[in-house]
Amino acid sequence: MSGAANFEEEFGGLLERAYALSNEALSLMDSLLPDGMTFAKMPEASVQKLHLSATANYRAGLACLQAAETSVGAFSLLRGVLEAWSHIAFIADSAEGGDARCRALRYERGALKEWEGNIHVPPPGVDAEAWTKANAENVAEIDGLWKKSGCGRASSRTRSHVDATLKKLAKELSFDWVIPLWRSTSATVHMYGFDFLFEDRGDGTSDLVWAQPRFRATWLSFLGSSYSYLTATAAGVLDPRANAMPRVRELHERMRSVVESATVTKALSDAFDV
Repeated sequence: MSGAANFEEEFGGLLERAYALSNEALSLMDSLLPDGMTFAKMPEASVQKLHLSATANYRAGLACLQAAETSVGAFSLLRGVLEAWSHIAFIADSAEGGDARCRALRYERGALKEWEGNIHVPPPGVDAEAWTKANAENVAEIDGLWKKSGCGRASSRTRSHVDATLKKLAKELSFDWVIPLWRSTSATVHMYGFDFLFEDRGDGTSDLVWAQPRFRATWLSFLGSSYSYLTATAAGVLDPRANAMPRVRELHERMRSVVESATVTKALSDAFDV
């Protein structure tokens, strides 16, 4: 069996394991949510929505990684996982002021405010009137919770705050890869990632390869690590007493066995590249 074929077989197994771990993460989150929870329950509702959104991006990223031709899509989707992680980290951070409920409501107010800019030009196939009505109801509900919770004049949280939160996370965790990853995923979303699609042969020519194994392994590593830490941060908000910490640690270790596997390590050394 060729090196490329070996990589596809081994890498496919890693993607299956990585997907299975998202089931474990969802099970963990479900176990920490209160019975009868609604979207009015804060901060739990915000954390749940953000974790589910991140899970959707994570799983979509794994699907993209199954083939070289679609793999760069995983790098773009990784940006959403990082953004969701930053919002959950903000909710978890008491240094940001107020309690977790008000920090979640600050995020909700900011998200609704940013959505309002899209209401006037809704996506094709969406009932504009129904969308406007639903948004107004959501704003009224969040404003009511804001007043009831006594959150005062605290500012809303928007996408403009993500960068600062990620810088703080990077410093606290000693992850020097977070900010370069955040900025390069942004560039890829804006279609500047075409360099990943070609391999320079060193003689003035380049071949279209879509994505070499070293890149696919790198993206899996960052996707898995970011999702695992995001899940741990979310669990910390839902479980302040850390009763679920053994399950969080187990999830971390199982994810580490994927992103630091022998196949990934070998791929990062260019051993499978063509």
